[in-house]
Amino acid sequence: MKKRFLLSLVSFFAMTAMWASLTEAYKITVTGANGKTGTTAELTLNMDNRNAIAGWDCTLVLPAGVVFKSATLVNARYPEAYEANFAATDNGDGTVTFSCEGAEGVAMTGTAGAVATVVVEIPTDFTPGEYTVNVKNTKLYGANGSEYAGKATEFAWTIERGEEPGVIGDLNGDGAVNIADAVTVLDIMAAGEYVEAADLTGDQQVNIADFVSILDIMAAQ
Repeated sequence: MKKRFLLSLVSFFAMTAMWASLTEAYKITVTGANGKTGTTAELTLNMDNRNAIAGWDCTLVLPAGVVFKSATLVNARYPEAYEANFAATDNGDGTVTFSCEGAEGVAMTGTAGAVATVVVEIPTDFTPGEYTVNVKNTKLYGANGSEYAGKATEFAWTIERGEEPGVIGDLNGDGAVNIADAVTVLDIMAAGEYVEAADLTGDQQVNIADFVSILDIMAAQ
């Protein structure tokens, strides 16, 4: 009886270890450099697959306020004949669902590496700090018709404060548009110089129209 119990216990731990090994062998993780407010950032989806894989699905959970823009496959990860049918669906709730399926009979080899890049936008008014990006609902489809449910993963993502956008028309950098900026435009005109920040009309020259633009901005304040 005792021997049977010990055998059952060993079998249980062996099965548990095997299950843990399988969940680690089939997963999709996300990585990326620190993001900055007021800019776009690139995140990378990385897949671990022990055996050849015919396709994969997963859902990316972004921090609230971060906006999904686009996604692209990392071509080097796929065989030339794979002919991926790839879709990225913005669910409108901060999550993005990805699906990828290759041509019939063509599979990715069992290995680890990047499978797709994701471009997101971080608003200017986003609060900098430490955030979590999650990957859930991961499924990997084996070339032999098998299906593997990958474990949910998470990535600690730091978002830093980006450069604050300048005030249009504030040519002297004092944080306001006033008569000093109008005078600066006149000075640039008198010197016959070109200063991009003073070219408010975008006509590639600094002239009376830019001076009038400064006055219009002042009047609208």
